[in-house]
Amino acid sequence: MEVERVVAATQRPHSSALDFVVHYLQLICSWPLAQVICEYVLPLSFAATAVPPLLYYALGEHDNSAELVSFMADALGSMMCAIKMLALQKHAVTILAVRKIEEEFTPMERKVATQAVTLNERCEKRCTTLMRCFVYSYGMLSVVAIAGMLQAVIRNDPWLSVKAPTFVLQTRPIYIFTVVTSIVEYSLFPVTVGIFDSLLITLCLHIASKCDVLALMMRKLVCEEAAEDGAAKLRCLRLCAVYHQQIIRLHGAAESIFCTTALCQMVFTLFGLATPLFRILGKTTAVTVHDIAFGALYVAYTFMELFTFCYFGDVVAESSALLSTAIYGTFYPSLSPKDTLVARIQNMILLRTQRPLFLTAGRYTNLTLNLFQDVSHEHLVFP
Repeated sequence: MEVERVVAATQRPHSSALDFVVHYLQLICSWPLAQVICEYVLPLSFAATAVPPLLYYALGEHDNSAELVSFMADALGSMMCAIKMLALQKHAVTILAVRKIEEEFTPMERKVATQAVTLNERCEKRCTTLMRCFVYSYGMLSVVAIAGMLQAVIRNDPWLSVKAPTFVLQTRPIYIFTVVTSIVEYSLFPVTVGIFDSLLITLCLHIASKCDVLALMMRKLVCEEAAEDGAAKLRCLRLCAVYHQQIIRLHGAAESIFCTTALCQMVFTLFGLATPLFRILGKTTAVTVHDIAFGALYVAYTFMELFTFCYFGDVVAESSALLSTAIYGTFYPSLSPKDTLVARIQNMILLRTQRPLFLTAGRYTNLTLNLFQDVSHEHLVFP
């Protein structure tokens, strides 16, 4: 039974979590490689919902600075959805390349097949579970937002359904178009943000899992060193070197997908954390329970986005650091003139693993829990 499980797992070509991403993008006609005419309708609709708040600001119809900050935050939120959607479309080829890298990992794991299958299955289960949790959580938020908008439309209160300049609210065709685009955004919000964040989680957990598998391969190599001849040891070392290069490629793919978007997310987070406070302080009427609940949800969502990026970036950094420590303690650099090729490969692996792998925000700062702690401290601790 165990042998059948190992064989079935080694024949699995790539992560089903990656198939989940591709499937949903195809479902909403946004997978660019399918060559569908309407592939850019969704990101453009997200961008269109950012136009009314910007027009509201440009026409000077805001009453105070608190209202201005509130509308700018709404516009930035819509733009973030568009940016994430465009990032997924732009890196469609990269996602397929990641699937190819996943296929190339499998034959190299045969030496530690039993342990590798266990680690890979655990990683796959975590990815699928977290992906569903994110999509379902964002789905609940979108249902609440759509219900509130439809209720405002039924009550014939355009200001509550769409925040826009006066001429937009008074011009029926433009108002209907704005409401429809807003409903589209809220309806597909789980697909956009949930799938993007899920892809981040999937790639980070896969990198961490492959680092653990490589550490197992190196330990097994050292344990069997006495029983193997020079040629067998050379083959195993080459395999480990190629495996580590594949991990670096997987990390490079993840960095290319999330680098720029993570920087935009940091800007939105820093701007959005103060928005609920400005909204409450800028109210001319009494603060209601609805205002407090909205502010709490807004801050919780913003912090959750920041925590997701920083936590799983920290998972990658910690796993690569543990791999570095494991390999550093597994064998020592060889200075012997014998087995020169083996020594060179061994030293190369040792040196390359000493450089930790980080995901960055625009290559300016590393995404780690230290960044989350610094941002939280700056916004929540008052002098």
